[in-house]
Formats: sequence, C-alpha cells, structure tokens
Amino acid sequence: MAKLVVCGAINWDISCFVERLPMPGEEVLVKHITKVPGGTGANVAVATARILGPKQVALIGALGEDNIAQQQVAALATEGVITEGINYVPGEESGQAYILVDQEGQNVIASCLRANARLCPEHLNNPPVRRLLQECRGIVLTDPPLDVAAELISGAKQRRIPLLWDPGILISQGWEALEPLAKRIDILFLNEAEAIALFGTAEVDMSLKHLQELGLHNHIVLKLGAQGAAMLEPATGIVVEVPALPLKDLGLKVINTVGCGDVFVGAFAAYHTLGTSMQKSLIMASVAAGLNATQPETRGSPERAILEATEQHCRGLGFTVQEYKRSKNC
Repeated sequence: MAKLVVCGAINWDISCFVERLPMPGEEVLVKHITKVPGGTGANVAVATARILGPKQVALIGALGEDNIAQQQVAALATEGVITEGINYVPGEESGQAYILVDQEGQNVIASCLRANARLCPEHLNNPPVRRLLQECRGIVLTDPPLDVAAELISGAKQRRIPLLWDPGILISQGWEALEPLAKRIDILFLNEAEAIALFGTAEVDMSLKHLQELGLHNHIVLKLGAQGAAMLEPATGIVVEVPALPLKDLGLKVINTVGCGDVFVGAFAAYHTLGTSMQKSLIMASVAAGLNATQPETRGSPERAILEATEQHCRGLGFTVQEYKRSKNC
C-alpha cells in the first residue's frame, strides 16, 4: 500500500549547460547537454520514495505512446515508485522540458506539456487509481490540469487526509482560478517568482499580510532558494524561517538548481507523512533541496540516511529555524 500519492507532470528534461544565460536575441555556446527523466510530479515522487522506501509512493500522471514513456516508467520503477496510476494517451507525445543552466546553477525552463495536459478526471475512476487514492495517507499535487486537481482535492477532503499542492506552471492561470482550490488544501508551496506573480511580493511579512487579507487559513510555504524557506500561517500570524543549507561550510557548491523545488516538496511531504512536525519537515526539505543543487542531474535528491546525517551535522553550523509571530496590524 502506498503511503503517499503524487499527481503531476512527467517530462523528459533536455538541459543545455552554458556559461551564462543569454539576453533576448543573443546566442551563447552550449558546453554540454544532458537528457534525463524529469517533470514536477515524477521528481517529487522519486524524492519521496528515496525517503519513504520502495512501493511507498505512487504516481498519477500521463505519458504518450512513445520511447520516452518506456524510459520514464523504467526509471520510476528503479526508484521503487508505483506506476499503476500512469495513463498512456494514444497518439500523443510524452511531455518534454527544454532547460538552460548557467555556471552558477541558475536556469530557465520551457515546458512542452503534451500528454501531461491530457490527464483527465475520468482517469481517477480507473480501478488501480481509485485503489491507490483510497489507501494512501496523503496526496501531493504539483501541476495536473485544474479539473484533475479539483477532483483530487474533493476526494482528499472527504477522507480527511493531508493534501499538499505546488501548482508551479498553473500559476499562469491567475489567483482567481487557483483561489477556490488553494483555500481547501492543507499546505500550499510557492517559489519566489510564483509568489510575486500571485501576490505582488515574496517578502515574508508582506506576503503574510496579503494572505491574511485573502482569508487563507492553511499553511503557505515560500521556497526562496539561496535565502532558504519560510512557512506562513495566516490565521495565527506565525512565521517559521529556515536558512538555505550552508553548502560552503560543507565543502560543496551549487551545480544545478533544476528540480530543487521539487525535491523540497518531496522531502517535506515524506516527513509530513511520517508524522514529523511541520518545523522538522521544513528543515529536512531545505537540506534535501540544498543537496540536490550540488548534483548535475535533475533528480539528485539524497537517500534518507544521508539526508538525516547532513541535517545533524549542520546543527553546529548555524542551521536552525526561527519562529516568530506577526500581528495582523503589522
């Protein structure tokens, strides 16, 4: 039985490593190219599986009928991810992402959704998928189509199981489209660019004030990259901040930040499913994302033993959380 079900995109990542990202109209040279499995849903599923163990995580998503699909399923199976929830769309290509990565590890991504966009609510009624959803202890949504997300949210609320959502590319549809669903989930994840697109700011205090004005009562986690992460609780005004992993003190450096946000969500979800406190889940997510950034591949997330050993080692390096409360009048 899968403890956790993840639903979201499955992409084939074509990453071009360059000295610097080009300006509009500028051409730059590519140092080397990698072609590896990716996609937000699949990345989160792999990150959680490396913590929870084989056959503890299932993935719901869509692939085409092509060679990419075969490679994707084989890679997921090797990681111990249950793939019974994947739909194969006739006559469609599997999703792909085209990525530029500079020498500092920063990136820009253009995604071709293809089969990912064809996932539909009817697929959730297929017996293998329905069984996974009935038996799991939590659900993580990344970027499935909104009608699929709505169906999964309704089912999770009926069963009263934790629901985490990282909408990613769906941010482009605007807050009006996302708000009815966002208010029903337990934890909403946003990176800096997404928070700015939705609310006009990623600054913690201003974000908290805006969320309070919107009447949100769940937890919002801001993934702030090199600035770490923050968890906001609008109903109480409580803010929990955690720094980024001190890579320099560990003798490590950033190579590629692609997939770090997915690893963050996966690690948070895994520890949350294990019954760990929200604070500790936030800490482990920050450690996992930091370690992922030191690897060239998209799915460079650590196994549980390495993750927990790194977290313990970093306690003496100033890697600690700060919790404080802001009043609604601030």
